[in-house]
Amino acid sequence: MDTYTRSRFIHAIDKFNNKNFFECHEILEDIWFDVRDDSRDFYQGLLHIAVGLYHLTKKRNTKGTILQFDKAVSKLASYKNSYNGVDLEKLLKQIKSITRKLIKHELPKQLPKITLN
Repeated sequence: MDTYTRSRFIHAIDKFNNKNFFECHEILEDIWFDVRDDSRDFYQGLLHIAVGLYHLTKKRNTKGTILQFDKAVSKLASYKNSYNGVDLEKLLKQIKSITRKLIKHELPKQLPKITLN
């Protein structure tokens, strides 16, 4: 990852971890448009998580959240436990846990954070 992309990525993670999911989505979308390598699905997967959390926190749209999370899991499934410094194993466990709660019509007590290795 080049330094420009890395700085935008760090900025997106900061937005995500501060629950500014719409802003995170905007930054990740810009990165996704720019990259032309095998990391495109990685950024798109994270983008789906941010959109899902936006649906959950701002729109109270649990169906939309589950749909976005399913897309994210599909996009991120081909990456290893850690990719571009992100602990994907931990993040995906959190996303799957939230999905299970939402299916049972329960709200999560805690939202995920992106942890960098």
